[in-house]
Amino acid sequence: MGSNVREEKTLFEALREEVAAWENSAYFLPEEELFDLERFLKERGAEALCRRLEEAFGRPLNASFWRTLLPYHKLRRVRLEIRQEEAEHDRKRALYVESVKEAQRALRELVELMAAAETKPVLRIVRPPDPTGNI
Repeated sequence: MGSNVREEKTLFEALREEVAAWENSAYFLPEEELFDLERFLKERGAEALCRRLEEAFGRPLNASFWRTLLPYHKLRRVRLEIRQEEAEHDRKRALYVESVKEAQRALRELVELMAAAETKPVLRIVRPPDPTGNI
């Protein structure tokens, strides 16, 4: 009995660590944005617990279990907001980079115009020689 309690405690500690890692966990399902609870339990030999959870929450376990939890919904909403904010930030960053490049182009053109103005030949006014010999 005591060893069963220790095994369950170890299992739940491992589960807690894997769920805390979420995206960095080997059990994260990116296409569904879910933690693969079913695979986690089966890989650790907890098929009985997996069946009990399926009886309580339904099948498929991953979708039915996580979607019944309010923290999962909050996490999903926050992750969506973060993705939207990151997309907006990326859009603003691209606009900024483009404006910096445009300013650099304008500055380069100005420097080229100034350099071209400096290399133009200087016009000299040459007076015809004075027939009287006066300079």
